[in-house]
Amino acid sequence: MKQISLSLLLCATLASSLFAQQNKDALIKEAEEKLKNNKASISQILTDKKYDAVHPETSFRDIIEKYCKAETISIATDTIPGRKIKVIGTVKDNNGKPVVGALVYLYHTDSRGWYAANSPHVSMAEGDMRHARLFGYVKTDKEGKFELHTIKPAGYPKSDLPAHIHVHVSANDYQSVVTEFLFDDDERLVGKIRENSIGNDFMISKPQKTSAPFVQQFSYTIQLQK
Repeated sequence: MKQISLSLLLCATLASSLFAQQNKDALIKEAEEKLKNNKASISQILTDKKYDAVHPETSFRDIIEKYCKAETISIATDTIPGRKIKVIGTVKDNNGKPVVGALVYLYHTDSRGWYAANSPHVSMAEGDMRHARLFGYVKTDKEGKFELHTIKPAGYPKSDLPAHIHVHVSANDYQSVVTEFLFDDDERLVGKIRENSIGNDFMISKPQKTSAPFVQQFSYTIQLQK
């Protein structure tokens, strides 16, 4: 009897997992159809809580990258608590000229310092870098600029590392750049940690005034080398 009960429980678990995956697949397909037919923007997809569960999925992220373009992107739903910030980035070459059409990938923690909805870090392959809940892809415009609307991240729990936004930038004929955007008003960004951040070529921006609903704005300039 006990063996039968365990078998039934296993079958029920497998069925539930299969149903959940089928539901995710349907949501991802729906999102792609909307983007493909211009019935939704990247921001509308990423800020729709309906798609929250598929944010960590590789196939969903591939779709966001595929359809990204030069536009302002928002990546946090209204259900995720946090202070709203605006991030302005400019990508230039070593002569100070704007790099048009550069691909920018960004991801960061929430206001708890967590990458995942239910845990600080993601255990899937490539972890936080490829599966963080708060992420986005965008391309630079004719002035080499991009704009991100999100919530201000927090540093990792049980750590002294400062809050940051991971940034990966790539463009044809240029060397790719992987860096971090840091916040000058972060209480953790002091002393040796600040020195190490500067030594690692991470970028630090002072908060700037902005308008509601944003509480702060931060600006960064990234230089790409041929």
